[in-house]
Amino acid sequence: MEPKYTPQGYASTSAILTTLAIGILASLILPVFYIILGRLIPNIWFIAIIAFLLGLGLGFFIDLGVKIGKLRNKKIVTIIAIFCGLFAFYIQWVLFDTLAYSRKGFTFNLNGNDLKFLAQDFFFLFTHPHILVQEIVNMNEIGTFRIESIGIISGLLLWVIWAGEFIVILGGAIFGVLNGQVIHPYSEINDNWMKRRKITHRIPLVENKETIVEALNQRNFTVLQDQPSLINATDYSEVLIFESTGDPTKYISVINVSNPTGKAKDKKLKSILKFYPLENANI
Repeated sequence: MEPKYTPQGYASTSAILTTLAIGILASLILPVFYIILGRLIPNIWFIAIIAFLLGLGLGFFIDLGVKIGKLRNKKIVTIIAIFCGLFAFYIQWVLFDTLAYSRKGFTFNLNGNDLKFLAQDFFFLFTHPHILVQEIVNMNEIGTFRIESIGIISGLLLWVIWAGEFIVILGGAIFGVLNGQVIHPYSEINDNWMKRRKITHRIPLVENKETIVEALNQRNFTVLQDQPSLINATDYSEVLIFESTGDPTKYISVINVSNPTGKAKDKKLKSILKFYPLENANI
């Protein structure tokens, strides 16, 4: 198994609090847009899509906190993502219930007093989860939306749909953070995230992963040299280089690219190496 970058596990109190604060803020704001879009377009497939986008949005902002706080502990980042996902799911239910039981229902035609009452109801439900749960049970009995081919959805099927919504939101957040900044190389020497070199190297298509790994193990870095003759090739490999000034360690990722038509929509990528470490490599 080839070597690759492993986060050092750094997690200071300030890094955790920074990431958590940004995640909580996003958990308060993003559900507002989620509820609005879901009420404007009450389609089950559309709601499934925006639920996943809500999760990814949470992941994006948590990832921003990871980057700012220089948090390099995947386990703690995952825990933060789970907490924020649960909190966002709770917030969207509080907001949904607040609107469902409001005097005017879901409308943009609200005056100052209407907003004041909504805020009071929201705060009351937020601080009384047992009442929120009971109202959710009541809504489940009567149903909250209908599917044309089935009718009003309620009971067990609605519980299943809500459970799926929860899994999608939480899964989106976890997926977002575990594919974000926390897995990227960090320079412990310079105490900063390594930057990806703007210019990528184009090399012949890597047909055999073991061959290039063996060459790199023997410090044969010529296999990574850019070859301008491949500029018009339809099948080639790209070498992405991550580095930090003064740090002797670089990390590379190698991606196979196939684009027979030259159009962006037909471009296919396949990861060959990811964050492979190179010591004192002149590339």
